Amino acid sequence: RYDSLIRGWTRYWNEVLKPLDPLDPNIIKALIATESSFNPTEWNKIRGSGSAHGLMQVTKKSVQLLNSPIELRDHFIELDNDDMLDPNLSICAGIRWLFRKREIAQSRSKKAVTWRDAIILYKDAKTGDILMRRFDENYDELRGLK
Repeated sequence: RYDSLIRGWTRYWNEVLKPLDPLDPNIIKALIATESSFNPTEWNKIRGSGSAHGLMQVTKKSVQLLNSPIELRDHFIELDNDDMLDPNLSICAGIRWLFRKREIAQSRSKKAVTWRDAIILYKDAKTGDILMRRFDENYDELRGLK
């Protein structure tokens, strides 16, 4: 149902931010599947972080940071928490935030950071925990590996 939005925003942020290895739209589909089960009105209380809303479960704190030219330096987006209930805006914000998470992960690492590493940081997960196992299963299925 959201394929065109996912492909469109993934292509847009890849073109704007120009990563060496472009983000795969299937990563976003797998992320949405594990964050909200494709429910655009999903709302979850997050331990220590308040709450997260929408398809990509962007937290209130993340929405604030997406608005901040100090946090993002460029390509920040002016949204509010209610905007996360709009699938178009949630996908746009979630992908932009994933790019930022990858940048943060890269600043902490001496090795190259993968999109999976960024997903771990986005989800506040650990490499082998259930959140990542579910993500990996969804992503493998989308790539035809299952």
